[in-house]
Amino acid sequence: MLTDDEVTAYGVDGVVIPSGFQLSADEVLALEQAVERTVRNNADTDSDMLMNVHLNEAPPFHLQGDKAFADLVRDTRILDMVEQLIGSDIILWSTHLFCKAASTGREVPWHQDGQYWPIRPLATCTAWVAIDQCEVENGALRVLPGSHKMGRFSHRTDNSPGFTLNQVIDDERFDEQDARYLTLRPGQLSLHDVQLLHGSAANRSGRRRAGLAIRFMPATSTMRRDLDMSKVSKLDWRQLPLSLMRGQDRGGNDLNVGHP
Repeated sequence: MLTDDEVTAYGVDGVVIPSGFQLSADEVLALEQAVERTVRNNADTDSDMLMNVHLNEAPPFHLQGDKAFADLVRDTRILDMVEQLIGSDIILWSTHLFCKAASTGREVPWHQDGQYWPIRPLATCTAWVAIDQCEVENGALRVLPGSHKMGRFSHRTDNSPGFTLNQVIDDERFDEQDARYLTLRPGQLSLHDVQLLHGSAANRSGRRRAGLAIRFMPATSTMRRDLDMSKVSKLDWRQLPLSLMRGQDRGGNDLNVGHP
C-alpha cells in the first residue's frame, strides 16, 4: 500500500515511486524471460511498440502476449495502490512493453498521455514496472513534477524515425531543466497521472532498458470509441479490449468487444 505521504506526493507531483513495492528476484527473472520471448515472437514489431502483451492475439494489435504479463497486471499489490489513487472501480485498458535495445533504442518525446487517448472524463493511472535497471544512461523515464496541474499542453506532430511516439510538446510553459529522472531497480515501479509531462531519452548505453506500462482507468470514465483520434493515433479504438479488474463498470463501457 502507498503511505499517506506517498498519496499526497502523487497529488502534488503527479508521480510517485512507492517505497513498499519490490518484485522478488524470481518474479523479475520471469519478466526478463517474458520480454525475450515477446520480442522474439513478435519480430515484425518494433521492440518499443509491443502493446497489449498481457493478452494473446487480441485486436487491434494481434501480438503474441505472455502469461507473465497477464499475471503482473492482476497483481493485488499493484491494484491496491492504484485503488488508493483512482478509486475502487478499476478498468485495465492497455499495456505497453517499452523495450529499448542497447545502443539503438528510440526516444520517447515529451508528451502528455491524454493527448492520445479517447477516455472521458480523462482520468487514468499508469503503473510503470521496471524489468531492467533504469538509469539516465539507458533512457530512464523523466518527468516534470506538478505538470499534471497545468492543464493541457500544446503538442505538435513529429514523425521523425528516432521517436517512438509522434506527439511532441510545443508549449512555452515547458522547461526541460525542471525535469526529474525516475531511476528504478528491476522490480520497482512508478505511478503517474494521465496529464503528467514525461518522456525518455534514447538508449545510448550497452544495456537494454525494458519496462511495462500498465494503463488503468477509473470505471466511472468511458472509453469513447466513437471519437476521431486519427490525427494523433493510428490505433483502432473500436476493437480495444477492456478488462474490469475491480468493482463495477459505472461508465457504460463495452467490456466484451475484442475478447475471444
